[in-house]
Amino acid sequence: MKTIHVTLLLVFFLLLTGCTKDTSEQDADQTFNETFGGQPFKGTAIGIRSQNGADDYTWKGEGRVALIEATADSVSMVFMADFGDLGEMNFKVRGKYDQSTYRMDTTDPNIFFRIIDEKITGTLNNAQQEMSFQGTLRNETASMVMRVNFKEENGPFPKGSSLKLSFDTRRSIDNNDNGQGCQMRLVPIWSPSGVTMGMVPDC
Repeated sequence: MKTIHVTLLLVFFLLLTGCTKDTSEQDADQTFNETFGGQPFKGTAIGIRSQNGADDYTWKGEGRVALIEATADSVSMVFMADFGDLGEMNFKVRGKYDQSTYRMDTTDPNIFFRIIDEKITGTLNNAQQEMSFQGTLRNETASMVMRVNFKEENGPFPKGSSLKLSFDTRRSIDNNDNGQGCQMRLVPIWSPSGVTMGMVPDC
C-alpha cells in the first residue's frame, strides 16, 4: 500500500465530557476556547477508503484533537490522525468563537464548519472534493466522522474514491495539565489550493 502523503486542511479567509459533575455543563464565565482548549483529546483514528462501492483499505492509528493559535475571538481546531509508518492525515479549520459556539462560515452556504450545542456539523464542496463533518464535542470527549468524496486524484485516493475518517478521543481534566507542554511540529498540509507545510501540536 502506498504511503499516505495527504494531510487534510481547510483554512478559510473568514473569520472542535466525561464526568466531573455533568460534563455537558459549561462554566458560564468560560469561553469556548477556555472550555475546550488546553489539554488535547487523545484516542483512536480510523480511515476507510472505498472504491466502486466497496471498502478496499483501512488505516488504524492514534487520533488527537486540539485547539491552537487562539486569539481573543478566533481559534484553530486541528484533528490529527497518525498511522505510523503509513503516514498521517490532518484536518485544520479556523473559526470564531463566543461563550459556547464555534463557527467558520462563508458567503457560500455549502462551505461551513460549526459547533453548536456540542454538535459538530460542516460541509465543503469544490472542484477537488466534497466533504462533510458530523460529531460531538464535550468537555472530556471529542468524536467526529469526516467523509471525503474525491473528484480528482489525491495521493492514495483515486478520482471517484471516498474516505471515511473517524476520530474517537477523550481526556481527563487536570488543572495542572493545560496542554502548555505540547511541542509544535511541521507537517505537510493539503488544501484546495495545493500542498503546504503547517504546524500542528505534538502532545
